[in-house]
Amino acid sequence: MSYAIRAATSADLPLLAQVELSAAALFAQAGPGLAWLAQGEPLPLSTLQTLQQHGGVWVAADDQDRPSGFLAAQPLDGQWFIVELSVALPHQRQGLGARLLDAAAAHAQALGCACLTLSTYRHLSWNALYYARHGFSEIEAAALGTGHALKLAHEAQDGHDPALRCLMRKPLAR
Repeated sequence: MSYAIRAATSADLPLLAQVELSAAALFAQAGPGLAWLAQGEPLPLSTLQTLQQHGGVWVAADDQDRPSGFLAAQPLDGQWFIVELSVALPHQRQGLGARLLDAAAAHAQALGCACLTLSTYRHLSWNALYYARHGFSEIEAAALGTGHALKLAHEAQDGHDPALRCLMRKPLAR
């Protein structure tokens, strides 16, 4: 199967919850401490609409032009912050995540951002270790700004264990 990476359309947005829930199923296998994430709520449609209106949502579309993966991002502290990167389970391990990261990086560079940033679990192979293979490294919130620190604080309020979370950044070529 071939995939096209493209900007999300309004018609794509309602389909992204299904992709996100499929990808989140991996958390059920990560142990009881993270199994709750497999049952979590996907990004609200209104959030995706806002991000899409500002050019921050890309999809990996399959042969029938249906989203198999997506990346949603927004500006944060002068950087381009990845809010969500999800690839549906049947479409994983085909390079779609990397291609979506490349699309976000190109957009961030065009905006003049020096880095891509994100928050993730540091101990899961499909989280921090995956991003490290794609040029990201762990960084303290203070080095990125108040918005990033608030992001981690909100995650803790939502039930994410702060001891397992980290911020990562990927410098972009100028």
